[in-house]
Amino acid sequence: LTGDYVQVSAGSGHSCAVTATGAADCWGDNTGGRADDQPGPFAPYVPPAQGEILSAGGFQTCGLMPSGAVDCWGGDYAGQAADQSGPYTQVSAGGVHTCGLTPSGAVDCWGNNLGGQATDQPGPYTQFGAGGNHTCALTPSGAADCWGKNDDGQAADQPGPYMQLSAGERHTCALTPVGAVACWGSYNLGQSQSMSSPYVQVSAGGFHTCGLTPA
Repeated sequence: LTGDYVQVSAGSGHSCAVTATGAADCWGDNTGGRADDQPGPFAPYVPPAQGEILSAGGFQTCGLMPSGAVDCWGGDYAGQAADQSGPYTQVSAGGVHTCGLTPSGAVDCWGNNLGGQATDQPGPYTQFGAGGNHTCALTPSGAADCWGKNDDGQAADQPGPYMQLSAGERHTCALTPVGAVACWGSYNLGQSQSMSSPYVQVSAGGFHTCGLTPA
């Protein structure tokens, strides 16, 4: 697609992007309405290391409003698409759960918590990502603190230090201060392969990972 976008997020079967005016433009599988376009406006663009303002998850999509409230749409059978008043500074939609980062650095979650992935955490954290059945967040020292299902090691804590992280379906990847990517968790398709090339952002998907190189 061509467009004047400031952020993009890929979910399990759909993708959404924030336009320059703050609207959500979505495409792909629209089961449950998860790929419906939304007028917003969603919060102004923030650098990747500061987290997402729009996040496409497994069955839901959620965006951060300028007020700090979270607006969600799509499948809500476990409460993962329930709107939240916040205020939050970041939002991340996982498989069947969604979390927001409070101004104090705590992580609040809602939705499916059968694996402990939607358990609230006091933090403080600086950035976080919700995955398939786990959630990971960065402490001020750059360590990765994870919780939820850990059957493939995807929720194992890591000392870091890291600058940014992203939680995928069954793996997690993080960006080191020198721009390398360190990953842990499921490796059945090579999705958790660590990379030494310099990157400025990393994003862990369902069963793949992508990195953004410097301009």
